[in-house]
Amino acid sequence: MLPRFLTRRTDLGLPYAEVIGDPIVHSKSPLIHNQWLARLGIEGEYRATQVRADELSGYFEKRRHDPDWRGCNVTIPHKEASLKHLSALEPTANAVGAVNCIVPRAEGLFGYNSDVDGVAAALSGIVLDQATVAIVGGGGAARAAVIYLAQQQVSAINVLVRDPDRAQKLKVLAAAGVVNIGAINEASKFLEGAKVVINASPLGMSGCPEMSPKVIVAVKDHPAAVLFDMVYDPVTTTFLSAGGSQRIGGMSMLVGQAARAFELFFGASPRIAELDGVALSA
Repeated sequence: MLPRFLTRRTDLGLPYAEVIGDPIVHSKSPLIHNQWLARLGIEGEYRATQVRADELSGYFEKRRHDPDWRGCNVTIPHKEASLKHLSALEPTANAVGAVNCIVPRAEGLFGYNSDVDGVAAALSGIVLDQATVAIVGGGGAARAAVIYLAQQQVSAINVLVRDPDRAQKLKVLAAAGVVNIGAINEASKFLEGAKVVINASPLGMSGCPEMSPKVIVAVKDHPAAVLFDMVYDPVTTTFLSAGGSQRIGGMSMLVGQAARAFELFFGASPRIAELDGVALSA
């Protein structure tokens, strides 16, 4: 049987982009990008393609020789593994240490990270200057959040992870003393005074473990905080249901990062507000 990304195409000559991951069936990216293509009158298609870890090298080798391929978004678990297949990285992707958008150029495959754009879109309108922000998770999504928050001149970024020793490298993404690393079991302490609490982990996502009860209890104890969950499936997670003065769902981030990716793939700026059937909040 052919790998999933080598299945026969029936639309030869049609420009296309796609999102790759494993699993990928849950992705809302085709809904978003294909609406923008239709509204802007651009001939093209956006797909979801399952690529296993052992297929990644073959996938990129095949795609780099396809003249119709405009690039791909990258989701779990390939955001870091894709790095070794690229010719160059934009500065933000290099700082984050992960990519979520890959575009073919004459010089090779270029990697971008539009997750920072997604965080910016989700938190737009919230004044963060000198605020304390708490983040659950220490992976690529958390690194993107730290980079954005550091640009907003927050006073403290408290990161909660399972293994604090492994997350110490997050400290170099902001000014000295801004990033503090703690264990999830210390959620009550690290959420103290937080204006915004962000879930940058897969906890609570369909098919993944639920959010730590320690975090849920801490969130309930701080009802004035703004809650932002990067998870978008389900739309309303246990984390968001715990309280908060304002709740921001993961679709806001997904659409925000997709807008920049769309520009890279198809050379046009979409209108984020013009989306049907996409819930942008909890």
